[in-house]
Amino acid sequence: MSEWQETDIGRIPASWDVGTLGSISHVITDGAHSSPKPVDSEFYMASEKDMRYNHFDFRNCKTISRNDFEQLIVGNCSPQFGDILLSKDGANCLDLIFVYKQDNKIVLLSSIAIARLKDGYLPDFYRYFLLSPNAQDLMRNNYVSGSAIPSVILKDFKNVSVPILSLSEQKAIAEVLSSLDDKIDLLHRQNKTLEQMAETLFRQWFVEEAGEDWEEVLLSDLIEIKGGFSYKGKYIGEGSSLLLGMGCVSFNNRFLHTGARLYSGECPISHLVEPGDLVIATRQQSDNMPILGFPAIIPKSYEGKKVIVGTNLYRLINNSEFDNYFFYKLFRSAEYRSHILSCAKGSTVRMITKDAIESYVIRKPPTEIYNNYQSKSVKINNRINNIVEQIRTLESLRDTLLPKLMSGEVRIASHG
Repeated sequence: MSEWQETDIGRIPASWDVGTLGSISHVITDGAHSSPKPVDSEFYMASEKDMRYNHFDFRNCKTISRNDFEQLIVGNCSPQFGDILLSKDGANCLDLIFVYKQDNKIVLLSSIAIARLKDGYLPDFYRYFLLSPNAQDLMRNNYVSGSAIPSVILKDFKNVSVPILSLSEQKAIAEVLSSLDDKIDLLHRQNKTLEQMAETLFRQWFVEEAGEDWEEVLLSDLIEIKGGFSYKGKYIGEGSSLLLGMGCVSFNNRFLHTGARLYSGECPISHLVEPGDLVIATRQQSDNMPILGFPAIIPKSYEGKKVIVGTNLYRLINNSEFDNYFFYKLFRSAEYRSHILSCAKGSTVRMITKDAIESYVIRKPPTEIYNNYQSKSVKINNRINNIVEQIRTLESLRDTLLPKLMSGEVRIASHG
């Protein structure tokens, strides 16, 4: 008898079975299909735009009245601790799936599906399975509809095939992947602290203690802003070049690798960037992702790769004695943010021009003061960059292990 079996979720051990998400769930539902009027309150109504890799980010989350909130809780629009939440509509359709473990009592909009599993089925394991390549391919090829706004009909989630295996095996697999995510989360927290230190240091030296006698100059005297490459869509998804979009820019990170796509077309050399170069988001992605004018630093892990700056990004050409980390911190400062937002154009999609960036006036620090600052900031930047590379290594290990664990190609000894 073969040790393996071919199924619609791929090749799996013969000792495993195949069921459906509906068969292992008490409840599969979604959030509210109508959106109450927003009011300033403590009652959150989250959508897929508020979802991140393993949690909700409530900083820009909609809030509603207590009365609306309580009515939606009665209507089962609120997730319970341990529910699997899936982004089912919009730009992030099926990209974001996590187990709800936050303390906040919230209600959801219909762009998020809720799966509440039966006893014997571990939410963390099935969350990871639904993120695996085989499960993603199965869902996207069979259940996603709509090209402009991708969406999955709620009842289709009940039909998604899932592996059935012992609870002890589920725990063993989930523990391996969760331990990697825990290490990644810890490193992210360390970097957040270091970034706050770096921002405090920059503010102290160049805002709070800026000399009245420092020369006032336009940024155009120090840098030049160039537009991104207008690429042809048919070359997306294949090739060895990396094409950067706005997805690489983040409020919380110096760079997001998920913002890079494979590209096989030709590109002028003038649109290529290298590790340490700086790019800037030219438009507002959404109200929940306020990255207009925010910078990103090309990471060291892209060394030796052909990296192209796409549309919706600007490239910074540094003609000054200051390094790119100086401008990275400048572009994240409150004073610069206020200037950029005041220069933004458009109502539906807010955008900034190159002139908006280059017209900003700064007090140029004397070389001696900048060098003293640099001797302190370089240590923080090096620590941040080292942690970023550790995070990338762990993420790569997790993403490599995920499909192997979910197919049984790599087995984990279970206990009990």
